[in-house]
Amino acid sequence: MARGKVYLVGAGPGDPELMTLKAKRLLGLADVVLFDRLLDPRMLEGVKAELIDVGKNAGRHKLTQEGINQLLIEKAEAGNIVVRLKGGDPYLFGRGGEEALALQEKGIPFEVVPGVTSSIAAPELAGIPVTHRGVASSLIIVTGHEEPGKETPLDWAAIAALGGTLVVLMGVSHLEQNVTALIKAGKSPQTPAAMVEKGGWPEQRMISATLAGIVEKAKEARIESPAILVVGEVVLLAKKLGQKKIAILRPAAQQKESADLAESYGFAPIQAPAITLAEKPLPEDLLERLRRAECVAFTSANGVKMALQSPAIGKALSEKMIVAIGPKTALALAKQGLTALVPEEYSSAGMEKMLQGKCRSIIFLRSAQGSLYLSEGLRAAGLFVDDIALYEVVPSGDTRLDELIKRARSVDIFAFTSSSTARYLIERARAMGLEKQLRLALAAGIVAVIGKPTAEELTRLGVEVDVMPDKFTFEAMLAVLQEKTG
Repeated sequence: MARGKVYLVGAGPGDPELMTLKAKRLLGLADVVLFDRLLDPRMLEGVKAELIDVGKNAGRHKLTQEGINQLLIEKAEAGNIVVRLKGGDPYLFGRGGEEALALQEKGIPFEVVPGVTSSIAAPELAGIPVTHRGVASSLIIVTGHEEPGKETPLDWAAIAALGGTLVVLMGVSHLEQNVTALIKAGKSPQTPAAMVEKGGWPEQRMISATLAGIVEKAKEARIESPAILVVGEVVLLAKKLGQKKIAILRPAAQQKESADLAESYGFAPIQAPAITLAEKPLPEDLLERLRRAECVAFTSANGVKMALQSPAIGKALSEKMIVAIGPKTALALAKQGLTALVPEEYSSAGMEKMLQGKCRSIIFLRSAQGSLYLSEGLRAAGLFVDDIALYEVVPSGDTRLDELIKRARSVDIFAFTSSSTARYLIERARAMGLEKQLRLALAAGIVAVIGKPTAEELTRLGVEVDVMPDKFTFEAMLAVLQEKTG
């Protein structure tokens, strides 16, 4: 039987989209794939080859390096096309060279497929360019986890004296030891430093401090492997270049539009619907109640969509003064051929001012859980107010919300667009046993809200609100956030 061939393939830092085209093509051709632990499972979706996990973790090796070498040889000698899929690049602290030499010794054909290395990609994705004109013109990459008994250990004095940017890979377990060695070797304790955890993964996050403070900061943040240490003045550029992650909790139907808008403002959206909408049966006397009201108010585009499924309701509305809370609601009405007044201020005072002398009775078509502060304020001002619930807001049951809660500490901004998004996020975290972790993430991040009722609900839940735009729209929220984080 003819011998097969081995491809030593770099998978990049974590994101499947950062794999090379050649790497993806070879996975489709492979008979056998040996993969390591620093891989996103999505990279192997649809791969029909025999999959063998040979991943190594600190102190827990599924196979020794010699065992991996031998397995590559055996699978190739059996005539297979073998892909050895490795995180990052095969020849940068990936032991790809050792595997290549073992294959060469046995006369087995092999080919190396470079991968995007996390030593550059992880800082880059966190907003840190490893070189930058006028700041750093050199880059040093070292391992933070040397083999015991190595004859020529790292010369920290030489590294400290070189300047530029230092990237330390695989250094979480030896972080304190390595930082201490750098400072003792003459590196200024005030040098900016950062830890980038899970670069290229959805859970990616970064912490920064001075070199002297990075160890304690990493402990407080519970930084885990895989993570890299970046030391140098370039770390300060992350304040301007880092892309903030924003959690969008709106219903699934509004996610894409909101995510696209967030991206246009420079944010990295995380789509995690906390709520969904369930229609309620319309009251049998709805048309009669509409007939009696002088004015009809919609508080959301969702309400417009549900109400106007009935042609009879559309006809009734054409004869009424209509109020839309927010431009999106007004736009939804306009698409149905209905013109609406939009108050300058989304409050009972703002509506009262707009309706003064024009309307004495108003009917709200809204969510069953919607805040009643508008209608209560108008009642207090002497208007007759009727409230009709068109739909209920219920927990989404979306797995994306669960994933968000699990990795909440990597989120920079939490965007709450309604009281329900806040309430159901906390409730779901509690059900998962992760409420404490979520609350810590909320306290560490930026909490942004649309509207006073949402802010009041978060306050009731014990969460401090950081941002509430004067104009209660998602885009207005993003504009304020951009100004605050830019």
